Amino acid sequence: MLTARDCSSDTSCPIPSGFLSYQTSPASNAFMLAAFAALIPINIFTGVRYKTPLYAVLATLGLLLEVVGHAGKILLRSNPASEGRFLLYMIGTLWGPTFISAAVYLVLPHVMVIYGEQFSLIHEPIYCNIVFVALDIFTLAFQSIGIALSATSDTELERHQGLNILLTGLALQLTSLALFLGGYWYFRLKLSHRRFIFDPTFSMVYLSSYFKKFLLCVQAASVLLLVRAAIRLAAFTGGLASGLVQSQIVSLVLDDTLVLVAAIILSVAPVGRAFGSSWAETAPFTLASDESDLPLRNWRPSTSQHRKKAISHPFPASPMIAQPYPRSYHSIYSQIPPPPLASPQDKRVYQRAPYEITPVQVVPYVPSEAGSPPLSGSMPADTPRRTPREAQKLVDPDALWS
Repeated sequence: MLTARDCSSDTSCPIPSGFLSYQTSPASNAFMLAAFAALIPINIFTGVRYKTPLYAVLATLGLLLEVVGHAGKILLRSNPASEGRFLLYMIGTLWGPTFISAAVYLVLPHVMVIYGEQFSLIHEPIYCNIVFVALDIFTLAFQSIGIALSATSDTELERHQGLNILLTGLALQLTSLALFLGGYWYFRLKLSHRRFIFDPTFSMVYLSSYFKKFLLCVQAASVLLLVRAAIRLAAFTGGLASGLVQSQIVSLVLDDTLVLVAAIILSVAPVGRAFGSSWAETAPFTLASDESDLPLRNWRPSTSQHRKKAISHPFPASPMIAQPYPRSYHSIYSQIPPPPLASPQDKRVYQRAPYEITPVQVVPYVPSEAGSPPLSGSMPADTPRRTPREAQKLVDPDALWS
């Protein structure tokens, strides 16, 4: 049974004096608490200002949990054997970086979309969110159960099982961060060896210098969180009584400071400022039902109910079969009417209606009735026959595009 109480040297305390072998520094932990708390209004403001609510909520929750964790660490100074205060400290410092990492994971699907559909690592970017959300849920669950069993169990077997569960949660966090960085770097490698031209729809975003700096900030913050997760995994491998866990310098410099620097980087370089309004337009949650038309030389409006119309044929008996439009990531521009085809001299031209079987299919002569206009694909009865050489002389090459 997990209850908040004080441990004793003969039950669940990892060391005789309680959970920590050192007296926590009130000044350093108060500084960390104040620093994390100062970043909360910044993230709330940028989330409202640039309309990035989910990113701001995850980052703010991570910062709040860090504040709670350092508050619990300060309270441990007066009673190092308190299980409730130790759990408050550990849950806050374990969950906080996980939520901050979850905010960072939201960037990858948007980055894959903004350069163009052909550069995306997967067909549906929302799958990235599903994978990272699943990893974060399992990470939080394993870390919570593991630290609770390790801190409150009375038997050595239960404490050992709890430690293994905790290590599994830390390994999942490390894996998710490595997967994010690996996926992003592979995506950048794919862009450097591209065979297609970038989609110009969001060119004002990915060509800006601030966007490039923002991507560097995201990588730097992710690397810091990755190093911190690796250090915590190595520290807890030896148990709660290991030298790394009981070292105040390791806890302050290689744990708290790394998370604080990563949070500062993400706060001063908000995602909303880098993406602008395109953050909502590239959201994977709204891309699954979008459809569009991709013709050869122009494009036309698209909706989920729109279908491509058949082009008239010389013979009405064989209409073309309408096909549904393929998916698109940029349906917001579907309300703009399609531009007409034009010649190099900006003269309106018309596409020739394709034939049903082959472009070189011979169109038979169909005579029209007396007094009625000739049918499409037929010749008037009084049209004189000309040889190919005579027909060529009738065409003025200089007047084709005049």
